[in-house]
Amino acid sequence: MNRILYLSRGGNIGGSQKQLEYLVEDMQQDFVPVVACTSKGPFVDSLKAKGIATHVMPLRPWRKLGNMLSRYLDARRMLRFARANQVALIHCSDLWLSGYMLRAARKLGVPAVLHVRTPVTPQQVRKHRFAEATAIVAISRRVRRNLVEAGIAPQRITLIDDAIDVELFRPTLQRNNILRREFPHGRRFQVGLVGHIRPAKKQLEFLLAIEHFCRITDGNATFFIIGEVHSQTYQRELFRFITTHHLEDRVIFTGNRMDMPEVLNSLDVLVSLSGGSVMFEGMACGKCVVSAGFTSGEDAVHLRDGETGILLDSQQPEMLATVLRSLLENPQLRADLGRRARQWVEKKLDRRQMTASMQRLYADLLKTGLPLQLTDLPYDSPRIQSELPKPGVLADTQGTAVPPSWVATKLNSYSHGKTP
Repeated sequence: MNRILYLSRGGNIGGSQKQLEYLVEDMQQDFVPVVACTSKGPFVDSLKAKGIATHVMPLRPWRKLGNMLSRYLDARRMLRFARANQVALIHCSDLWLSGYMLRAARKLGVPAVLHVRTPVTPQQVRKHRFAEATAIVAISRRVRRNLVEAGIAPQRITLIDDAIDVELFRPTLQRNNILRREFPHGRRFQVGLVGHIRPAKKQLEFLLAIEHFCRITDGNATFFIIGEVHSQTYQRELFRFITTHHLEDRVIFTGNRMDMPEVLNSLDVLVSLSGGSVMFEGMACGKCVVSAGFTSGEDAVHLRDGETGILLDSQQPEMLATVLRSLLENPQLRADLGRRARQWVEKKLDRRQMTASMQRLYADLLKTGLPLQLTDLPYDSPRIQSELPKPGVLADTQGTAVPPSWVATKLNSYSHGKTP
């Protein structure tokens, strides 16, 4: 029986915390999770309620200049904790805590696993000493490519996707529309963007698209910005934009939500400008998901343009606005994309698959000291293609059966002002 020590931020349950919760809750008997969180909050409470050994351990960000002395006191305390728990491996879910993981793993002589959940630059790779980790888990092809380009040996990187609780996130009847109940507005459509209120989540770019949408159509839609405020300064900037462009009755801020399955099921379209597992949650709920300007078709594995969602290379407001108009005018298109998205998630992104992959990595590290190499076949390889959900057909406005690739072509035409 091997104890795995996880280092994570505390506080509310964000995307990385949710993925860690899936992992430790599904862990099999060969591995025993022990979680150290930097602060109290709903995440710690949820883990403890599930019987997971969880401890609050203030660990000040390793790389901040103001913590140069205090971090060693924190590191010493964490090392004593890890030694007392006889941990066999340390897994870090936050780059800012990687220094603690690396120091403790080196002194204990145990493997160190760094989980990279966002695109990174070569400077970040050097700053957080990625090369000292025994293994690195990348959640996407894009992250894996970033790491290789920054000098990390490919054999040190294991690609393991984020996962979804497909029983929790599933389609529900529209009469249970919680957003419409809590925020009555009288408009036909509801479009949302989910993420902490901070510049990296690009709510301002979303507002730019909304402003253009309201200029090119009658605006029969309400837009929801869903998430906890992490930057008051940025929030004030968003409010100024809304006031300046008279969008007060079109945009609603919901704040932090603990009922995301119900919230996502209340939307007609989910927009993502910064990636994240919330896209997969929307897909699991059978919703049409639009990802704009975050990833390329080459890197996208799960959100397939015209098959399981809409993928735009640009965050240009005019393009996003015209695509949203086209989607809202075509309920059959939204339904078909959402149906295939749900099928894909059920087959490819179940949380149990993620846990099984992670446990194979742990077992390999503990046995040989080297990371397991999971197969990362190109999307167009025969094996991968054979495992895809079989695409259906759509009906165009004349009722003619058309292949799914028509979707991207038609929306691209709209974005360039042409009539398909």
